[in-house]
Amino acid sequence: MNTDNTKDENGVPHELQLFVQGEGLGEIRLVKVDGGSTVDGLIEAVAAKFGGEFATAVAAGGMVVTLEDDDEELAQADTLKKAGVRDRSRVHIHRCRKVKVSVNFNGETAVDNFPPATTVGKVKKWADRKFDIDKVDATEHALQLCGTADRPDEDVHIGTLTNNHSCSVCFDLVPKKRVEGTSN
Repeated sequence: MNTDNTKDENGVPHELQLFVQGEGLGEIRLVKVDGGSTVDGLIEAVAAKFGGEFATAVAAGGMVVTLEDDDEELAQADTLKKAGVRDRSRVHIHRCRKVKVSVNFNGETAVDNFPPATTVGKVKKWADRKFDIDKVDATEHALQLCGTADRPDEDVHIGTLTNNHSCSVCFDLVPKKRVEGTSN
């Protein structure tokens, strides 16, 4: 007999709190779903709760769900438990299976494809390796969206940074702080 009222007889929490990012959602959203829901049910719950651009993308079909920094798409017919989604998991919902990421640094550009649930922090580490930046110098640089002054936090999924229905994002690798000289 299960004496814990927060879980069912299979040990699945009755309610999961999930941190969701995705196409058209912008910032990280907290979503509560039934522990026995399917991956497809999660998509529907997020669309019902937040609507807008996300709901429009869901209506168009072809959404993909992945766990943060994971390459594997979750099967939409699977229960969240079977798919490996746990309470307080970070998930990403997007129509792009891969996001083309370009990073510019010192007149060079590195390009690769990443799942939309890849964090900005993981892309930054990739860029540091691509441009052979040592660990000390790497801490002094940040990724900034091309043509803007926006520097997304390292836990932001790159899929949230795509726009105009493109499956791409462009960054400049820039110094975190510029030291200006003084004249005498």
